[in-house]
Amino acid sequence: MSGDARTDRDVDRAALLGTALAAVVALTFGGQGEWNWLAAAAGIALLLVLAAFFRLPAGTAPPPRARAELAALSAVAALAATLVLAPVLQASLAATDAGRTCRASAAVAAGALESDEARQRGADVAVARGDVQGPASEALSRAARDEERTVLGNCLGAITSGWLWAPAAGLAGIGYALAWWLVRRRHAPDGAPSGERPGPTSPG
Repeated sequence: MSGDARTDRDVDRAALLGTALAAVVALTFGGQGEWNWLAAAAGIALLLVLAAFFRLPAGTAPPPRARAELAALSAVAALAATLVLAPVLQASLAATDAGRTCRASAAVAAGALESDEARQRGADVAVARGDVQGPASEALSRAARDEERTVLGNCLGAITSGWLWAPAAGLAGIGYALAWWLVRRRHAPDGAPSGERPGPTSPG
């Protein structure tokens, strides 16, 4: 392998490792609360980085580490793709019984906040200090709505995170199979199927 080719492969591996780290960080922080479309945009950006920098193994035959490289690529691409799928999956789960349970939990949390005497006294103090505009009842109602959104987002986000392993595993398997097929097809002799190699020809 020439120096330029080796450098290109090093760049590819560095880009892959950086993308893997970014995907893990995005998944970790995205799992805290509701999944949003910013996470989906991050997933699309990660997929674009992979497409721009990763190259299938070149040469006359697949190198021994080709399977490991393709497995790493497939895993990272699957993680990035789940970021894109997460908001869609979350919206689907919100319409299920689990989503209705989350909304009930959020409503109960908001009601508990509004009926809490300590919170009511806190609202009176906030109004007296001039920290909020309007009467204490309105401030308490706004806090209750915020609490409802927070509890609902956390609940839906947690349920969605629990289901993301399924599409991630499926996409990783499909991606690996496709990438390995492309590698075998690239290294197959012209005109011969990837699983076959032409045998020696007899003289004469």
